[in-house]
Amino acid sequence: MDKLARPHREADYLALKGATRRLVEACGGVESAAAVTRTGFQTLSKYGLSKETVFVPVDVVADLEADAGDPFVTRALAVLAGHVLVPLPHCDPGKGRWYRHISEIAKDVGSVVQRLGEALEDDGEVSKTEMRALALRERVQHAIAELATLDQALADLERGEG
Repeated sequence: MDKLARPHREADYLALKGATRRLVEACGGVESAAAVTRTGFQTLSKYGLSKETVFVPVDVVADLEADAGDPFVTRALAVLAGHVLVPLPHCDPGKGRWYRHISEIAKDVGSVVQRLGEALEDDGEVSKTEMRALALRERVQHAIAELATLDQALADLERGEG
């Protein structure tokens, strides 16, 4: 029988298996995880095995990620699809906060640009050591979160809620 012409590499599918294992572990293991979803613990165990060709269903992922409080599999799928997963803001992004949005975004983006400049100053490159020392990813993620808050405020305004 011909092999399926799947669009992703084997390593990509193994990354999904790994994310599934980490998710189940974050739920307290297969038996605890089985208590919060429709799937039994033996089946949950199979979803994480690299030799198995079955993958965890999306409703089970939703249940487990809600229990774990971390979107392990959803994040892995976003990366696989070439996207970034950004949490929705948990604050009130609306009325009277436009200047706060602008100042937070400017501050965060300015910090990223400044730190990138520091990293580039000597040799025109950013090393892994510099990236970590300057907390570049954390700064970028914070700036993305601020932009998501602004986007939520604009969406609320568009719907007539802000």
